[in-house]
Order: sequence, then structure tokens, then C-alpha cells
Amino acid sequence: MGELSGFPVLNEFFRDGLKVGLSTVIWCNPLVDCSVLAYQICYRWLKNGGLVAYFVNNKRVDIVIEDFGRYGWDVQSYHENKNLILIDSYSSAMGIKSSEPYFVSDQSNLEEISSLILRVVKEIKKPNKLLVIDSLSTLVDYFGLKILDELALWNRMSLVYSFSPIYLFTDWDYDLTLKQRLSEICDNIIDVKALERSIITTEIYTARKIAGREVKRPPIPFKLVKPGGLKVYIPKILVTGPYNAGKTTVVHGLSVRAVSVERESTTIALDFGHLEYKGFSADLFGTIGQQRFDPVLEMLGGESVGVILVVDSTKPESFPRALEMLRKARVYGLPLVVFANKQDLAEALPIEEIRRRMRLPENIPIVGTIATKKKGIFEGLEILLKQIFGVWGENRFWIRIISLHSVWA
Repeated sequence: MGELSGFPVLNEFFRDGLKVGLSTVIWCNPLVDCSVLAYQICYRWLKNGGLVAYFVNNKRVDIVIEDFGRYGWDVQSYHENKNLILIDSYSSAMGIKSSEPYFVSDQSNLEEISSLILRVVKEIKKPNKLLVIDSLSTLVDYFGLKILDELALWNRMSLVYSFSPIYLFTDWDYDLTLKQRLSEICDNIIDVKALERSIITTEIYTARKIAGREVKRPPIPFKLVKPGGLKVYIPKILVTGPYNAGKTTVVHGLSVRAVSVERESTTIALDFGHLEYKGFSADLFGTIGQQRFDPVLEMLGGESVGVILVVDSTKPESFPRALEMLRKARVYGLPLVVFANKQDLAEALPIEEIRRRMRLPENIPIVGTIATKKKGIFEGLEILLKQIFGVWGENRFWIRIISLHSVWA
């Protein structure tokens, strides 16, 4: 239930998910709107049959519903059937009458706020409750260090009333003592930051604390998609291979949109595609297979993050050319998956025979594919994504991706 599904890599960090009794801070710098991450968690929680109590003190409650909708998450029905409960701590401050059954009459009254939050989670008998505080920063602005005593109380009561608390905290250069204590009080910390590089901003997320333990996890670049929300962004996957191996078909098969520059059904420039898959967003660049275009291979291979090598399983005579193209594109050492294409044809070689003839080591995956029917291509993509993020912990690798994200943004 508490799984951070839909958040590639981050879900791997938090294998136990958002467990009852474990508090989580989404800790953002001012250049990032952390509410989108909270909306995405809430929507998936609701879709899985859970209940969300959403405390809001920095915007109107109808704006919260609208914000969900902007990212493609229609929560109106959840609100109407009381699976999404909005605790309104904003209207009274604006002199507006609240339409919600749970509302704060005096936003400057910490005792009223704390009592109302605990009353809501106590009155809701349904299991799988998620409490979101949006925003903790506004509460800090009102009450300073005193709010942390209440936060510690809510964390303790999360076990009594069976809920998982999430706090949205924007770090507006607050006092170091306050930030240190907040870090100590909460069990999980998700950092969401915008890294400025010249005039380009790269957004990343990572985990700083998991289940009460300080950790060091590499940052993951992401972008916000409307609709769709937060997606891990991979700026460049190279799709290469000999002439007529099926590269264009692979690019188009994997992509939600793609373009090719062709003459008489042959690619004469490059294929470009964009894929959206299980929370990942990536750009695909397909190379030209003919040898006369080899001088541009190195340029196309530059700045790649991973490689799909497409070979024609019926033409072993083209295998040396495939390896030559890898060398000329200068992509050796990058995560690599070989697509042994055209496996539906009678003369197609089996996978192990292809491995033997290409002299590929066992640690290079070969996937049998029929690109014209999209068979095997997404399985191969998943293997490549696991390879990419399996070496993510190497500093040289994630620095490369963050740099490339800036280049291609």
C-alpha cells in the first residue's frame, strides 16, 4: 500500500514504502514545487484504495483539486466520496467561508490546528490513511520552532491512529537549528532540488534519510509532465546497428512520438523518438546504417547514456559491422543491450549462436525481438533501464547524466 509506485529508483530507495508510523519530509529548495510529488503520491494512494487527509494552508482547497487535474489526476470523485479529505486552514485567513467539513477558524492558533489534525485521523476508521501537511513551511513561518513539538506529537500518534504522515517543506533559508531538529524528528527525507547550471536548471530528487538512517543516494534527474507528473528523464539513448537491421522500426515501436528522415524507405539522416514508459521519459536517437555516413557516428554517439544495438538475426555477415559501429560511435562501456531482431524469420539464428558469433561476454544482454510486432522491444528496454540505474551509484555516471540533462533541456 505504501509503495512509492510510479517513482522509478526512488521506490528502490524506499523498499518498505510509506509505512504506518514512519514520517516523511519532502524537502525542497525554493526553485521546485514539491506539491506535485505529493499530489502524485496521493493519487496513487487513492487509486490503491487508501484514504488521504490533506491539510492545506497556502492555497484554496478548490485550487488543490484543480492542481491535481492539471497533471491528469481527477480526484473530484474521491473528494465527493470522502476518500480525499481536505483540511482547510487557508480560507479563514483570507476571510472566506470554508466549504469543507474540516476547517481551521484561526490559522494563528496552533492548538486548534493540531487538535483538528488529530481529530480527523482519529475519526477516520478506515485503514491505509495518508496525512499530508501542505505546507510545513507556512506553519514554521507562523510558529517557529514550536511547530516541531507538534510535528513530533503527530509522528508519535501515527502509530496510535494508523496513518503515514508526509510533510512538504520548502527550505527558505531557515535557521540551521530548526532544520537540524526537523531532520532528526522525521524518519524519511526526500530531497527535491533544482541545480542551476548557467541559464539551465536541472531538477533532481534523491533520498537523504530512510527509516531513520542517514543515507547517501545519487540524485535522479526528472521532469514534470502535464499530464503525467514526475518522470525520471534520460536525455539520450542511442539506437544503432547495420543497414536494414530494423533500427527505425525499434525507435518508432518504443516511442510515443517519432520522426525519421528517409528516402525510399531508407533512413538518410537519423531517427528521433520520445518514449514514456513506467515513470521513465527518454529521448531515442537512431543512427544511419550505411558506411558512407560513418563520419557522423561519433557525433551521434556522443553524450549517450545507454545503447540499443539492433542486429538482423538472419544476417550473421553483418555482425562485424555492428561491432564496428559501436566502436566508431565511441559508446563502449555504456549500458548496452543487443536486440536480435527478425526472430520470426525461419533463418534467424538463436540467441546463444548470435552471442558466440559476435563474441559477446555474458554480461551483455541479448534480447530476441520482432520489432514489426513490438515483441521483445519493451523487455529489452527494461533491461537497459535496469543497467543504466544499476551503475547510477558511480559518480562519473550520474554527473554525466545531470550534465546531459542540462544540455538537452
